[in-house]
Amino acid sequence: MERSTLRGYSDYVRLHLTAPEVGIGDKLIAQLTRRHVNELRDRLLLNGRSEHLTRRASSVLKLILDHAIDNGQLFTNAATGVRVIKSSRIEHKAPVPSKEAIRALIEAADEDFKPHLIVSALGGLRASELRGLRWQDVDFDKGFLHIRQRADAYNQMGKPKSRAGFRDIPAGPMVLNALRRWKLRCPKSELGLVFPAPQGGILQHTRTQDRFRKLQEKVEVTMRWHDLRHFAVSLWIEQGFSIKEIMTFAGHSSIQMTMERYGHLFPSPDHQKAMAMVEAKLLG
Repeated sequence: MERSTLRGYSDYVRLHLTAPEVGIGDKLIAQLTRRHVNELRDRLLLNGRSEHLTRRASSVLKLILDHAIDNGQLFTNAATGVRVIKSSRIEHKAPVPSKEAIRALIEAADEDFKPHLIVSALGGLRASELRGLRWQDVDFDKGFLHIRQRADAYNQMGKPKSRAGFRDIPAGPMVLNALRRWKLRCPKSELGLVFPAPQGGILQHTRTQDRFRKLQEKVEVTMRWHDLRHFAVSLWIEQGFSIKEIMTFAGHSSIQMTMERYGHLFPSPDHQKAMAMVEAKLLG
């Protein structure tokens, strides 16, 4: 397990599962029943936790209890089957920056930072994947970015977090030309990184965020670095790529994940017009 993943699980336990007044820190795992887990879920929701957060906390609890079963400490998992019902069909709508905002950022960026923005806003790479991208992963001839590794929050290089993370993203002329120009002045890196630190090591994401924040102040826009990834996906949808293609390019593990984040961006079909055409074919 990666250190950042373990830290995330630990935070869920500390802030939610064993939190005073709402948690179950006073229970032994052998005492837990489905009723206890259901009541935990209800308390989390009633005390201001979102549906998404409550669902994640329940998943962490189930993982812990599965581990206890594997080690002979339990026979059944009380968290199995406990659900958090969605109050709406779309759980999370990803915020998508405007084309004008992205264009302003790219135009105002210095030549060393511009490639970071272009690859992120058009390739849809996660920050960790951008920091782990190597020159050997850039296929200038066929026009692809091969995602094969990532740098975690502790600057440890490793594989993508899931099987879906291993993917090949098509790259257009703007991305490839930006990378060709950047390669001529890119700092030397023993790891062969496309975007290394100035001394050649793994780039700290905090450094990228600082540069991004200053650039935003300059052009008077506000967004997160991750919103560049949302922007890339929105362009793929606008271009008419299939849901399956978008899921693959984004590195999502399921179409459901893609639709939960970006379903609101897909054009709505004109069902009335389609029904009229069906009737016309039938009745003439």
